[in-house]
Amino acid sequence: MPERSTYTRSDVINAIGIDIGGTFIDVVLAGPDGSRLVKFPSTPEAPHRGVLDGLVQLIDRGEIDPAYVTGIAHGSTVATNALLEGTWARTGLITTRGFRDVLEIGRQDRPSLYDLSVDRPEEIVPRDLRFELTERVDAEGNVIARLDPAEVTALIPRLRAAGIEAIAVVFLFSYLNPDHERAVGCELSEALDLPVTLSSDVLPEFREYERTSTTVVCAALRPVIGRYLGALEEGASQLGLPETWRIMQSSGTVTDGPRAEAEPVRILLSGPAAGVQGARAIGELAGHRNLITMDMGGTSCDVSLIRGGALLRTTAGEVGGHPVAQQMIGIHTIGAGGGSIAWIDTGGALRVGPRSAGALPGPACYGRGGDRPTVTDAHVVLGHLLPDLPLGGLPRLDVDAAEAAIRSLAEPLGLSIDEAAEGILEIADAAMERAIRVISIERGYDPREYALLAFGGAGPLHAVSIARRLSIPHVVVPATAGVLSALGLLVSDVGCDVSRSLVRRLSSIEPKEAHGIVTELRAEGAEILRAQGIEESTIRFEVSADLRYVGQSHELNVPIAELEEETLSFDRAVEAFHAEHETRFGHAEPSGELELVTLRVRVVGPPALAETPLFEETGPIETRTVEAWFAGVRRVETRVVSRGSLGVGAAIEGPAIVVGSDSTLLVPPGISGHSDRIGTIHLEVRG
Repeated sequence: MPERSTYTRSDVINAIGIDIGGTFIDVVLAGPDGSRLVKFPSTPEAPHRGVLDGLVQLIDRGEIDPAYVTGIAHGSTVATNALLEGTWARTGLITTRGFRDVLEIGRQDRPSLYDLSVDRPEEIVPRDLRFELTERVDAEGNVIARLDPAEVTALIPRLRAAGIEAIAVVFLFSYLNPDHERAVGCELSEALDLPVTLSSDVLPEFREYERTSTTVVCAALRPVIGRYLGALEEGASQLGLPETWRIMQSSGTVTDGPRAEAEPVRILLSGPAAGVQGARAIGELAGHRNLITMDMGGTSCDVSLIRGGALLRTTAGEVGGHPVAQQMIGIHTIGAGGGSIAWIDTGGALRVGPRSAGALPGPACYGRGGDRPTVTDAHVVLGHLLPDLPLGGLPRLDVDAAEAAIRSLAEPLGLSIDEAAEGILEIADAAMERAIRVISIERGYDPREYALLAFGGAGPLHAVSIARRLSIPHVVVPATAGVLSALGLLVSDVGCDVSRSLVRRLSSIEPKEAHGIVTELRAEGAEILRAQGIEESTIRFEVSADLRYVGQSHELNVPIAELEEETLSFDRAVEAFHAEHETRFGHAEPSGELELVTLRVRVVGPPALAETPLFEETGPIETRTVEAWFAGVRRVETRVVSRGSLGVGAAIEGPAIVVGSDSTLLVPPGISGHSDRIGTIHLEVRG
């Protein structure tokens, strides 16, 4: 362990938030009397190495003392990337006889039915690694064909010979009666010493296809995430840091390493979820409870919606073409980031993304050997990013390399370099506008009633232009915009989600029966949190239900707090369902009969930080002017302002470039705003 440095009280760091992006690793260092932010280049080929190397640098520079660090929270895209790139473990599936091909049959929706060249996603479990056992439970949970232990025993040598690294067990209606799954899981775990994942643990809900897909994804990622978290924990131990880290989940809560390793399907949207939580915290402090969040990093752009201070969640998603049914924040992702590569298609049209230059070689302006034109290069050419004020530890931005890259597009298109660069930004903006429409207008929410909170290294560069496109009246840019996901890790509750499907008409369910199920789910969730060191007195519960009209195939989730008391009715939940249906779909049927599909309980404990920390910008720059290009006005004299120099209530008038250590805000002509007490910048966007 490194020798401890000499620290004063103001230097002490107790909590660290670390978020890995496609281009940078963002770090927030939080202490009782001061917090700081840091960015390091990411190492996509070995994500854990970049994290550990960054921690070594912080220790060597005396910025953290391992002896004082009590907790580390982490968010990453390792699970997502493994699923997208097909680098999962060799996985076997054991299922009820006759249901071997559920993964291939899927649903009857065929959007590419007449596309003869469509590419289906690679099968996680090929057919020769799917095994059937004779057993059967009916739709009421009754056993109608008992599991034959001899069949299970005979299966063991076949699994061993197949070189299986992980096993998924999915039996029909096991969410109602998990006994057969548990018996198989117990025997195979002991005989093969492999991770065995049961659908009744991961997703005790109906819909065979989604339950099978989710369980298979979970099983296939367990060895991958196990190796990754193991490397982090071992490296942290050698540095004298806490070995057990908190890991961000797609639902917006954090969990401990062992649970993330056991059920990695829960951390597929780890990084983006942390950003939305950070945005929610800043929005509350800034007085905006209705937010559209836009996280534009180096590789992608993630957008989400916060309504009345509440995150909008979903229980259905898809990653790499594989359905995943888990509680997750409703996030829409597109391939539009600072590193997105601009190119000319076969029809001669300018396109941007989804391919990215990533961290290595990165945009041409990084000077690491990249020569493809990117969104970041366009900003450099137009004067929005200054060569002597780079982000993320880069020594300097290479303007000549950026111009050469953009020129390779400009000449074939018959444009000037500035015009080509502006075109790249316009196309990127159009893609992000469409993404925001998906999570707002297409779901019944008017963006004019929301503020746009922009973050990520590139988000503030595009915030005003996106707001103008959608008539969003306010833009909010946090003081920690470039590392907001890392901050979100530290202000997120510890938590878990537990559920149970019923699929019965609401009129046939007595509140007392539902209350009994909720009581069992509360106890299950509380035990999970107690095992993670959360005190019983700090645990909170949020009860909800998936409801639908009888005859519908999809449901809406609404709070159902009255189940805390078994004597109350479902009346408030029914009213909430009709109101939400009206908002989402434009109509409701108050006299229609409802069906209760699934009961859910979210169990949460306190976050690492009770309050959102304040940050002081270090090393403010002297105000100067540059020539910067803006759409419609071309090049104009533009003030360059240090974010650290903005006091409480400081006025901001465009055209201006507000430079921070983690992100750059572009304020076009005609836009004005101010800085508040926590360093958040508020801009008014009209017309």
